[in-house]
Formats: sequence, structure tokens, C-alpha cells
Amino acid sequence: MKKAELFSALKTEMQALGFKRYKSNFEFHLDLGAGIEGSCAFADSNHGRPGALFVATIVGVRLAAVEDRVAAWCGDVVPGWDGYYVPTVAMNTGYLTAERQWQEHPIDLAAESPVSVVGPILADVKDIALPFLRSHASYAGVLDVLRTGQGLTGGLPIERLPLLHALVGDLDAAYEALEDMRRQIEDGSGFPFRNMPYIEGFEAEFPMG
Repeated sequence: MKKAELFSALKTEMQALGFKRYKSNFEFHLDLGAGIEGSCAFADSNHGRPGALFVATIVGVRLAAVEDRVAAWCGDVVPGWDGYYVPTVAMNTGYLTAERQWQEHPIDLAAESPVSVVGPILADVKDIALPFLRSHASYAGVLDVLRTGQGLTGGLPIERLPLLHALVGDLDAAYEALEDMRRQIEDGSGFPFRNMPYIEGFEAEFPMG
């Protein structure tokens, strides 16, 4: 069995679950409502062992109201962005289990059929990713995830937290989160070329009082 056959089989199963293929058989999106999109991507590696294959499942949620504002204020959604898809929050499904750590599945490429080996990967999607997406498809749901700070990938949390607090109607918490960005400007640990226009854009759209 070739790796391409495995991911082709995954595409068929993902589409049956309602996901749409995004650019390749490694990434799929799910409509979760107006301006909210779920993502499920598969990261593969051989860990330096020719002939081996390990597959991890990454689940995420993208909020257009957040990412569009970050892009407008900062010029892009993340530093060095080259157009790749950036969810507002994303993590390996292993962080959503009791173990709370990175998980991946070894794939037997000697198997005769990809259908016989996709089971554990699909279990990640059906048992972990889909319930997560359905229960976090909101501003409050994504904010709750960002507060944990464990296993997160995607955009810079410091640029998402003020917006999410503002979008759920808590301007006090939003401006408190904005202070973290100001401190980064002062101590030189952040991205002043991004932070300053972000703060200006935020204060113009979400003024206090």
C-alpha cells in the first residue's frame, strides 16, 4: 500500500462525514455556521525511518470575525504568512483525551488495503474531533480553549484573546488582554510592527466607555 492510497481512502471517509477537501487529501474543512469553520488535518512523518509512517490528527476552529480583523490590522494573520490556512485555535486530538499529549498512529504500509488501517485515524475524527468542533463552534467556545493554553497551534494567542473577549461582550477582559501586548512592545519581546497597528485598530473598533 502506498501513502497516497491511504490518504485517498481517508478523503472518501472524511467526505462521507460532511467534510470538504481543502487543497489536498491531508486537510479538510467543515461548515459550522456563519463565519465559523472547522478544520481537520493529518500530519504524517516517518521519524527518520524509511518505510515507516505515522499519522496524527489536528483539529481546529477558524472564526472569520477574528482572523479577518487580525489580517486587516496586522497585514497578515501570522508573521511570515504565505497564504496557508490558519485556524483561530487548533491542536492535536491527543490533547483532548485523558492523556493530554501528542498522539499519532503507526500505519502498516504492508497492509493490502488502506481501509484496513484507517480505523484509528477515523476514530480520532469521529470520537474526538467532531464532538470538539460541535461544542466549540462559537466565540465563547474558542475563547475557552485559548484560556487553557495547552497543545495549541495556529495563530498567535495574544492577538486572538482581546478580540474574543470583545466579541463575547467583555471589554474589561479584552483591554486587560491588550495590556499583555503593550508590555511586549515595551520589553521588546513581541512584534511591534504588528502590535501597534493591532492596538490602534482594536481601540478604534472597540472603544472603552
